[in-house]
Amino acid sequence: MNSKSFLIFLIFTTVVVIAAGISIASRYNATTSGFLEERVFEGFSKKFSNVDEIIVQDKDKTIKVKRSGENWLMVGRSDYRASSEAVRNILVGVAELRLKEPKTERENLYSRLAVRDVSEPGAKSTLLTINDKNGEVLATLIVGRETSEVAGASDVGRYIRKPGQARSWLAEGRLALPNNVKKWVSPQFLNIANKRVKAVSVLHPDGQVMNVLRMNQAGKTFRVENLPPDREIEYQSDVDNMADGIDKLELEDVRQAGKIKYPNDRTIKTTYRMYDGLILGAEIFEDEANKFWGRFKATADLGASKEIRKETSLINSTVSKWVYELPAHKFRYMSRKLEDVLKQPEKPKSKK
Repeated sequence: MNSKSFLIFLIFTTVVVIAAGISIASRYNATTSGFLEERVFEGFSKKFSNVDEIIVQDKDKTIKVKRSGENWLMVGRSDYRASSEAVRNILVGVAELRLKEPKTERENLYSRLAVRDVSEPGAKSTLLTINDKNGEVLATLIVGRETSEVAGASDVGRYIRKPGQARSWLAEGRLALPNNVKKWVSPQFLNIANKRVKAVSVLHPDGQVMNVLRMNQAGKTFRVENLPPDREIEYQSDVDNMADGIDKLELEDVRQAGKIKYPNDRTIKTTYRMYDGLILGAEIFEDEANKFWGRFKATADLGASKEIRKETSLINSTVSKWVYELPAHKFRYMSRKLEDVLKQPEKPKSKK
């Protein structure tokens, strides 16, 4: 074969190989994709401005968020303001959700994908409903478990099923549904840095008192002012972290002031005094469901600066209308008892 013939043969072979590759790829895509990559709710992104209400429901609870002008409010939480970012993430997640692969139509297999109706006992699914201001449903979806069984732009998949339809699906997209109040709001409501705290006083309903004072403004160590003379501190950190109680304080849940009844026999009164003259009072208690609640009020020393008085007003404008469910560790910091931090006295040795 001369060089010219060989060149023609080489070109022909290359074209055949490329064509075969394209054919195989096309057949592969047809068998694996077909209708796939179709959006679950086509055109939903054009309806964002019409969204008035978002409802997230599981077998235990329902969380409802409703539009109010430019804001979003938590229905059932006395219209506490919801995070616009949380709302936006859901709307974008729904709009970008794409069908990837059809899954089972058999009800007895729904539990494997967590796409059973939320009303069924033991259901692990979440029902998402998005309505307009007239109550018309813009999108509704049973959202099941997340899976990595996806190769795509998001690398994240969800098993889903539309209510009333038998077919379940593997869908591609990052759709995360907040399942508690904390994830729906901006959770931090108070932030007074540890280093500002000069003293902490805790008064328990039985009259027990614990007073601690920072030993040096530049230091981190606190001294127990009412330490019994015959007792010792077991772990100094249990004393020092009392000042962390109001540092980056986040809520777990929230209720309007007056909606939570404070029992006199369980209410603890804690006072934080800052070097700059700010004073923060907290009334806290643990309810019968082992949830920890707190209400707060800020005041200022007579000699406090204008800036501190302004901060006092700002804090009160934030906290005065609300009672907050507190994280357990923050409650512990705010509710220390002397017996919590003292070494247990040694028992006298028995005489043989």
